[in-house]
This record gives sequence, C-alpha cells and structure tokens, in this order.
Amino acid sequence: MKTRFLLLFGLGIMFMQKANAQSLYIDPVTSAAQAAHASVINSQLNVTKEKLTLVERGQLAVTGQLGIVNDMQAKIYRGLSQVSSILTNLADVQEISRITIGMTDDINKGMAVAAKNPVLLVFAQDQANYFYTRATKLALEVSQFALKGGEGNLMDAGERAKLIHKVMTEMLILRSLTYGMYRAMYYAQMRGVLRSLNPFQGYINMDEQIMNDILRKRKYLK
Repeated sequence: MKTRFLLLFGLGIMFMQKANAQSLYIDPVTSAAQAAHASVINSQLNVTKEKLTLVERGQLAVTGQLGIVNDMQAKIYRGLSQVSSILTNLADVQEISRITIGMTDDINKGMAVAAKNPVLLVFAQDQANYFYTRATKLALEVSQFALKGGEGNLMDAGERAKLIHKVMTEMLILRSLTYGMYRAMYYAQMRGVLRSLNPFQGYINMDEQIMNDILRKRKYLK
C-alpha cells in the first residue's frame, strides 16, 4: 500500500513538472503585432478577391461576345436570305458580312491583349455588356421578321432597302463597340492599369508640376 502511494505521488509530481514546463506564456506586444498582421492579411485577401471578381466579370462579358457574333451573323444572314428578293443588293449583304468579320477580329485582338494581363478585361466590361444587349436584339428582330410568312415578306425595293439600311446601321454601331473594347484594353495596357483606374492622376501630375516650378523659381530668386 505504501509502495503504491509513493508511486502515485511520484507520478503526480512528474505531471505537475511537465504541466509547468508547458505553461502558456502570453506576450501582449507580440499578440498585438500578430493581430495587426492578421488584419492586414485579411484586408489584402478581401481586396484580391474583389479584383478577381471584377476580372471574372470582365472575362465573361468579353469572351462571351465571340459566340454572340457568330450566332448573330448566322441569324442575320439566314433572315435576310429568307425574305423575298432581299438579296438583290448583294453589295450591302457582303458589307454586313465584312463588318461581322471585323467585329470578330476586334474581339480576338482584345483577348490577345488581355491574355498578357487579365485585369485589363475590366476596362471592356461595360461596352461588352452593351454589345450583348444590342446584338441579341438585332438578331432576334431579323430572325422573327424572316420567320413571318405571307404578305409580311412581300416587300418592295424601298422596304428592302430600309431593312438592309437598318441592319447595316446596327452592325456599324456594334462594330464600334467591339473596336472600343479592344482599344480600351490596349490604351489601359499602354498607360498602365493603376493610372487608368485613378481618375485623379491628372490632378496629381499637375500638382507635382506646379510644386517643381515653385521650387525651381525659388532657387533662382535666392
């Protein structure tokens, strides 16, 4: 019994010593620094997440336009072909096809620029969304008109000219949007992303020039 008591007593002392050796030590300064560092990391992660979200939105908006262009070209050409005698003016139809090829070329150029820096897609997002709205509407209008049978498709030369003129006008607007997407990303790349995102960069540069001018004149006045 005595031996068992001594054994238990010895084990108790060993556990107490081990517990004391592993006691938790808290340094207020170190803890504050760690908390501040964690806050900075969380803030940076949030900013990074927001930037990635913007890039993803821009990427979806711009890359989706290639499919829209191809679909729109097919619908418009099919629609014009199905309208009675609409192809009497082949030059205009060929011009519409040429504009469509130009739009595809603009988007491909824009994607080539964005491949080097995906953040540049953000600068084309608004135009890409507007392009989607107008292109979808135009393709739908031509498609619906072509599917309408009977007297609705029996147009005279003047009505055919009006329809083709409307389609060409819309196509030119869409071409300007795809070109704008490409140039927006191109110029943002040339100027730098940060300068393009900062609307006050011009004022900052102006203030710097004024300050340098004052310092230069002060040196000569001494």
